[in-house]
Amino acid sequence: MANFDIIGDVHGHASLLLELLEILGYEKNKGTFFHPLGHKIIFVGDLINRGPDTTKVLEIVQSLHSKKQAFAVLGNHEFRLIQQFIKDPKWVDPKIKPFIPWIRSLPLFLEFRELRVVHAAWHFSSIEKLKNQSAEDTNFIRSTFEPMSEFGQAIDIILRGITVPIPNELNYFDRFGIQRKKARIRWWEGGKNKIDGSNFFPKSKTLLTESLTMKSPEIRQEYTHKERPLFLGHYCLPVDEPKVIKNVVCVDGCVTCEKVLWAYQFKSGEEISNVNLVQTQKSGLIG
Repeated sequence: MANFDIIGDVHGHASLLLELLEILGYEKNKGTFFHPLGHKIIFVGDLINRGPDTTKVLEIVQSLHSKKQAFAVLGNHEFRLIQQFIKDPKWVDPKIKPFIPWIRSLPLFLEFRELRVVHAAWHFSSIEKLKNQSAEDTNFIRSTFEPMSEFGQAIDIILRGITVPIPNELNYFDRFGIQRKKARIRWWEGGKNKIDGSNFFPKSKTLLTESLTMKSPEIRQEYTHKERPLFLGHYCLPVDEPKVIKNVVCVDGCVTCEKVLWAYQFKSGEEISNVNLVQTQKSGLIG
């Protein structure tokens, strides 16, 4: 069986991606990268935006993908780019436009015999709704413009996760210091009517004692330990937030905040473990 190196949200940080590929043992050959032991890469989405060199990242990943050295799924940033392109192409960066057809060819999620990959949430009913849909289908993309449509809701859940509203009297800030009125939650824990900051992902130390109400607790569909390992990005985890939670692994260590890019070395037949997490070195990095 194949061994996979699953790489977190790159967000335009090409130099960190190149560093990580070297750490993982990939060697450059014929314009792309190959692993001497035949490992393949999986990107969990959000290749673009925020960092200094989105174009270079897309060049690297597209080359890996075309040479069958990598898989990739769409993140919410790529999906929003596709929506923007369909609505009005003139608002898309001319440097990014040549990559649009390839980006649209990427799947919304991946399912292998031993693992699953989606950007934010493996929400079973949403996955079922989307399993025959493709970002290459313009009619499908247009159907997601309405956020409360069937496909619009399903896309929002699997690419952005499940959130809980924050009451007006409470203050909640994300990793970028932006005040938010919704918080991402640990959706895999299953349905609960009441949650607090410990159920956020990442956890909120300031809201641990607050009791918040889920408007639709049934939307949280438990991902049990009996399911195959699941790999996510999206959640911009701080250094002290565990990235491995039983069989759920988030490889997004918030590259924009921390200037560190994470990966998980998945080895066929082995149990999921923290020892398989790999990261770039923070010192001396820029971007």
